[in-house]
Amino acid sequence: MKNKKQTQQTELSIQTLTVITMAFILLLSAVICFGSDTSDRDYTALVDPFIGNLDYGNTFSGPATPYGMIQLTPHLKFTDEEGSGILYGFQHTTNSGSAGGGNTVRGDILFMPFAIKNAEIPADMSFQSKFSHKNETASPGYFKTLLEDYNITAELTAACRTGFHKYSFPESDNAGIVLKLARGSVTISSDEMSGYEQSPSNGNRVYFYAKLLNPADSYEIIHGDKIIKDIDTLEGSDIKAIFKFKSNTDKPIMFKVGISFVSKEGAKNNLEQEIPDWDFNKIRNNTVSEWNRELGKIEVSGGTETEQTIFYTALYHSLIHPSIYMDVDGKYHSANGNNYTAEKGFENYTTFSLWDTFRALHPLYTIINQKRTSQFIRAFMERYDHRGRMLIMDFRGVEGQQPPMIGYHSLSVLADAYVKDIRDYDVAKAYKAMVHLAKNSGRQGMELYLNYGYIPSDLVGQSVSRTLEYCYDDWCVTRLAKDFNNADYQYFSRRGQFFKNVFSQEVNFMRGRKSNFEFVPNFDPMETINHYTEANAYQYSTYVPQDVEGLINLMGGDKVFEAWLDACFTTQTDFSKINVADVTGLIGQYAHGNEPSHHISYLYNYVGTPWKTQEMTRKIMATLYKATPDGIDGNEDCGQMSAWYVMSAMGLYSVTPGQTYYTIGSPAFNNIKIHLENGKTFEIVANNNRPENVYIQSAQLNGNSYSKTFLEHEDIMNGGTIVFEMSNVPNKTRGTAKADRPYAPEHSFVIAKAPEISFPNILFLDHTTITMAPAEAGAEIRYTLDGSEPNKMSMLYTQPITIGQETLFKTKSYVDGKLASDTKTVHFKTIEMLDAVTVTDELQPGVSYLYKEGNIADCRDLPNHKTLKTGVLEYFHVNEIPDSRQFGYNLEGYLLVPETGVYSFGLEANDGAVLYLNDKIIIDNDGGHRAQRLDTKIGLKKGWHPIRVDYFQQGLAKSLDVYWTGPGIEYQALAPEVLFHK
Repeated sequence: MKNKKQTQQTELSIQTLTVITMAFILLLSAVICFGSDTSDRDYTALVDPFIGNLDYGNTFSGPATPYGMIQLTPHLKFTDEEGSGILYGFQHTTNSGSAGGGNTVRGDILFMPFAIKNAEIPADMSFQSKFSHKNETASPGYFKTLLEDYNITAELTAACRTGFHKYSFPESDNAGIVLKLARGSVTISSDEMSGYEQSPSNGNRVYFYAKLLNPADSYEIIHGDKIIKDIDTLEGSDIKAIFKFKSNTDKPIMFKVGISFVSKEGAKNNLEQEIPDWDFNKIRNNTVSEWNRELGKIEVSGGTETEQTIFYTALYHSLIHPSIYMDVDGKYHSANGNNYTAEKGFENYTTFSLWDTFRALHPLYTIINQKRTSQFIRAFMERYDHRGRMLIMDFRGVEGQQPPMIGYHSLSVLADAYVKDIRDYDVAKAYKAMVHLAKNSGRQGMELYLNYGYIPSDLVGQSVSRTLEYCYDDWCVTRLAKDFNNADYQYFSRRGQFFKNVFSQEVNFMRGRKSNFEFVPNFDPMETINHYTEANAYQYSTYVPQDVEGLINLMGGDKVFEAWLDACFTTQTDFSKINVADVTGLIGQYAHGNEPSHHISYLYNYVGTPWKTQEMTRKIMATLYKATPDGIDGNEDCGQMSAWYVMSAMGLYSVTPGQTYYTIGSPAFNNIKIHLENGKTFEIVANNNRPENVYIQSAQLNGNSYSKTFLEHEDIMNGGTIVFEMSNVPNKTRGTAKADRPYAPEHSFVIAKAPEISFPNILFLDHTTITMAPAEAGAEIRYTLDGSEPNKMSMLYTQPITIGQETLFKTKSYVDGKLASDTKTVHFKTIEMLDAVTVTDELQPGVSYLYKEGNIADCRDLPNHKTLKTGVLEYFHVNEIPDSRQFGYNLEGYLLVPETGVYSFGLEANDGAVLYLNDKIIIDNDGGHRAQRLDTKIGLKKGWHPIRVDYFQQGLAKSLDVYWTGPGIEYQALAPEVLFHK
């Protein structure tokens, strides 16, 4: 038994240990969120958080720390182009600059102060105020604004997981701070609130703990528009909780909010550990220091102050996401629904907008944030462990079965890190996870992609873009496979060449190709509909980063490719053909406002005309980035738009993440110093650099003449200096030699070309005929009709093949001295004939609908949303929706078929739709994203057929059309004359 003295000593030791442990946790938290110091210069003075707030940028103006969990910002609705409007409150999470983020999209945990003199709370419980950008101030770690209706000055700052509010009130008998929860739970007392919100953006729970400096006079909970008496806890939808007090001008109200994705206790602990006291300026100053540590990793001089503001604001925007996704004690909520505690050395992250950020943001991190890059990959591995695959696009810890956008670009981030020797993770396990994702991504059209070597345009939307991005991601596997598994290397190298299957020599563009191997007719490269993701053929046809040399040869060689690029930048835009809001920042057909174009200006380097790259990249920087609220001409997209600028302003760009080099453009500043994590510095000097002097006359790397138009990553990491001599006259001899151009990897094997295949359609009534021809001299064609893999002993093709039943057809070519071609697989099916139904009820013209609103993930999510309105439409359309809100329809009725026969149906939708006939899915365009038209054939007997269309739209552009053609009917939209409902 211990005596009293021993007990006191033990208690003292425990207290000491606790203090040491908490200090360590705080230090670890600071390191995770902020890194180490690099400079005493105040870079934050050159950051303007308002850049990108208006027009297309969708950035947010409130405080955040680098990579912080908190993005504390006003939730706004702009009512004019000057930046005035309505403020609904201050939210604690958002995305920087995606269509689902910024100031104008509702985030999580929304608080609003109010002050109403001698009046009761408004009957509509709206709690909102007019505001104006003219009354706002913002800098990294700080935001200030005036709530005009209440005459309240709001000031905000933030730590990594905790927001700090400071409100200066006027005199009021009815003042307070209100929490608005769309759906969730709250518990309130005189100075605390806690609970969770079911995130409006993705359904995840965000827990919170809020603390007032001084207790409120009273508090209450409101459900809908009714005050609920004598309770302090409520769970449900449309909840408000209010701290109420009499206010005066003597001192501000101080208010802190911690958040967690784990628990209310985690939110409270985050608050207490990160902001234990009430010193607002101390937290603000700490956050400024933290930003300076990160911004100081790149030191630029020269140029104008405006240019430096654009640069450092771009760097600031590049360092907001991904966001830390764990509490100060290491706990995190995983994709499998369970909570875990991070192992020593692991930092979990979320907000990976990878379709955007794999292009420039993550390559930038491989230079200035190698340690954090390894942690990002460890986060990929955490999803692999607990979800079964690496993430594709992950926001606030949530990723649906079909994540938004296309591709599986965590492979790109991993490949780029690996080849650049960033490997502080289990590399063997990462490779295993990489192969698993490439083979089991679940991405739309994947089975067809493997069967055809491309995605047929009549079966899956965005077919060209999907094919191009899938095969780039597949190539990324080869970056590790060459060191791990030669069979995988060959297999994924083949898949990395699938881009050739959607290239049309006839038009010299990547072009939609149907399931019968025919290219789509009536090709117009300017059209954004159908086959491309937020883009047109100009903006996607050069997306072959894994084999630019192969693309150049495919398109006709250096001169033809150069002329193609010239046409891309000079062809006048017909805006009637561009129905996608994201296609902005246009120079000819080049659309800098969206990611698929971001590499194009650098492709001149690959054909020996680097002066055109230099000229165009400087033009893009000078004209499409401004130090104004509308200064980002396209969605910021979690740092990608800004990272393009940061990289390009340094004179570098990674056209091919997964290669060890950067292509050289034209540096925008006289001197750029990159302070590396290994303690070395790489310096980029541009002598005689002025706005008109965009051309590189000569270069020296570490004192030696340097003629190449690319720079190896290793040269940067070793430290040193590259010096460019700039001029207003292009040097048309430098960088023209093949050896001086960026390069593509060489393959050590040659693959035979697959046979040319022709048939009318994959669907037939009685029979169909397949004809084939060799694609190269000396090829023999082997095939099977039972679904087995063809080999040299399979049937030899000598004459057309006729089939009269459902058949899984496979074929490949053999050429002496080459590997066998890829196998082409086609699933032929007989056309199904659907019986008409008997209708006993009297039918009325039109189709009935259920109308819904909210963040609808896909058509299958519609039943989970409340019906707000019912009614009847004359035909299938969404014309009644007047704005860009998120909404969905269930539309149904009966189709009157005039005579028995085979009919073709087409479905065009944005974002997604599913067409049913006789309760069978006929066309599945769910989650198509950006007006896609799919079609199919079906047999219908004369009479009534139940018809239904489910549709959802996640904002911005909208469209829905259903077409048909058949006996006696030309291809046309379904007319009101054939649509009826009960």
